[in-house]
Amino acid sequence: MNRKLVALLLLAGIAWALWNPPLSAPLAEEMARVVEAPTGFAAGVSIDNEPLQQDFATHPTLQVDEYEFTLVADFQLEARVLGRRDYRRGAEARLSPIDLALGWGPMARDEIIDQISIRQRGRFYFWRVESYPIEHAAIVRNSANMHMIPASPEVFAELKRAERDRHVRLRGFLVNVERPNGWHWRTSTTRTDSGAGACEVVLVTAVQVY
Repeated sequence: MNRKLVALLLLAGIAWALWNPPLSAPLAEEMARVVEAPTGFAAGVSIDNEPLQQDFATHPTLQVDEYEFTLVADFQLEARVLGRRDYRRGAEARLSPIDLALGWGPMARDEIIDQISIRQRGRFYFWRVESYPIEHAAIVRNSANMHMIPASPEVFAELKRAERDRHVRLRGFLVNVERPNGWHWRTSTTRTDSGAGACEVVLVTAVQVY
């Protein structure tokens, strides 16, 4: 192999590594020192059911690095992974390196999912059908794109196992996040919305992937 080709391959490898650094959750260790992590799952958590959500009457706050987290609700679910997208750059990626598109109820069943084209891009989840296997409203109500914020390195390690078509159990908090410079991230609190603002921002304190 000539030297010019070797040099080009080396440069290409360096460029690829710079553009695709290892997936990381730089705030996970600090999160673990701050977040009081609920563990275990309620009896009603099932892939056949919608997520369980208990809104807080008051909204506790947490400070991690320059980010202030407002806890909006306790949140638990079991779901099928319809898609996963990793992020390595930007303010959101420091908090949430992984987005999961999740489905439960009819949106976890093969005969339904096989008729729906699903993709993720730019922190959104998109789907398309040739003909509806279930009603439009049922697709929206039984699936969502969720931004995963790992509350510990252990949670992050388990989230990295959440590949398409695997099942996951998640517990944590729906949160709003803001920084002093005015940047903010708001969570959805309903399963019936779509479009901008419809994603759940989940501070994940417990996860099981199987």
